Formats: sequence, structure tokens, C-alpha cells
Amino acid sequence: MNLISAPTPNPSPESMIASLQDWWSLAGVDLDYADRPAALLAPATIAPVQDLPQTATVTERVPEEARTPVQAEPLPATYPEFLDWLANDRKLVESGWSKQRVMPQGDLEPEIMVISALPEKNRNGDVHLFNPDNRKLLEKMLTAIGCDSGQSYLANIALSLSYDGRIDEQHWPVLKNRLLHHIGLVRPHRIICFGDLAAKIIFGQDLLTARKNKQFINHSSSQTEAIVTFHPRILIERPLFKAEAWKDLQMLTRISAS
Repeated sequence: MNLISAPTPNPSPESMIASLQDWWSLAGVDLDYADRPAALLAPATIAPVQDLPQTATVTERVPEEARTPVQAEPLPATYPEFLDWLANDRKLVESGWSKQRVMPQGDLEPEIMVISALPEKNRNGDVHLFNPDNRKLLEKMLTAIGCDSGQSYLANIALSLSYDGRIDEQHWPVLKNRLLHHIGLVRPHRIICFGDLAAKIIFGQDLLTARKNKQFINHSSSQTEAIVTFHPRILIERPLFKAEAWKDLQMLTRISAS
């Protein structure tokens, strides 16, 4: 079952994907900064080596977060205890972001576990695993591979929405460790990971790289097959990507209709 009609040949999916990744770059969030202002058009001045003091030393700047390692979280052993801990523990990474926590939904041992990085707001500002529009498209995607909503389990890597829609890299190891424990308790048959941020946290790869092959997530003593694809939000904004997402979904073994 296909999700869309034949895609328009131009522009290419690769160029459109690259344009998405340029959004943050154009905003300047990936650029380094200097403590003092500098004239960008002024000619560079390089001091001669002989003018440097003989006692000068070079000290590498250590980021503040590197000097304060994030503590590992204590992970409850059973699923009910784990859910209670997620809902109530005040020391979670997300505790400083928002008071609203979005809990995972679904039954244990599902055919598909769906993972995205962060919760989403709807038009009224309420926070959900997926906002209503994206949830509707997600259900269509699951149906296309033979999985209805009763066979799926939905979860975010982080329980709360951060201020800027990002997760600082210093928190990735803790959140990944929590997620692997979560997967071990849920025991899904297969996993779909949505978005670039989820791909980086889970697999250490960007979306384009992680999409190239079927992935495998090791947890506890088990291994679960997974794919990475575009978040439903991106598919709604850029419908031409739906053809690419359909190719990703086809990498998962088709689920029986029983």
C-alpha cells in the first residue's frame, strides 16, 4: 500500500533534505562565538612568533558542561515502577524544562514502537506525544505497513518539551541509556525512529546517514530491528518526502494482519 502518488522529479529529495538541515545553520546556532566583538571586514593581524612572551602557554578551553558530568539515572527494574518514576521523579534531565511531562502510550510487546525526540504542542499549547495532525499521519503510516494503533507503542526520548526544541548534547548519553532500558521493558518487535535528533541520540548518526540501512538497537540481552525516517511534521511540511519515507518503512518486515 503506497502512501502517495508518484513524486515530482524536481527538486530532488537530496536537495530538499539539505535545505532542511540548513535551517539551523541560517539561524546561526551552529556557529562558534568570541568573548569580544571583532570587525569582520578588518584585515587579519598575525603576531610574529618572536614577539610572543617566552612563558606563554596554550590552554585548551574546556566547556562548562564537560567539567560537570551528568549523573546516570537510577532505572527501576519493572515497567510499572519505571512509569511511576518517569511521572514523579524530580531529578530527571527534563525537570528544569517544563512541568508538563508526556507519558508513553501503548501495550507491552507491541509490533511497532515509535520513538521521537521530544513531545509536541498543539494549536492550543497543550503538549502531546504527537500533535493531532502529526498523529493522524502517523496512524496512516502504521496502517500502510499493516500495523493498527492497537499494535503500536508511542514514546518520546525526553518527557518534556525543551525551551528551544533542542536537547543539549551533554544529556544524550543519559537519555539514550534510559531509552534502551525503556525498550527492554516494552519488548517491541520492531522500532521506528522519527527525526534527525532521535537518530543522533540513538545511533550517533544524522538522519541522512541513518536512513541508508536498517538499524539494530541493542538493549538488555536483545537486539531489535529499527529504521529511521522523517518525522510526520516534516512530511506534512514537505509532501515530496513522503515517497522517501515510504521507502524507509518498506525496510521493515511486513507485519501480518492477524
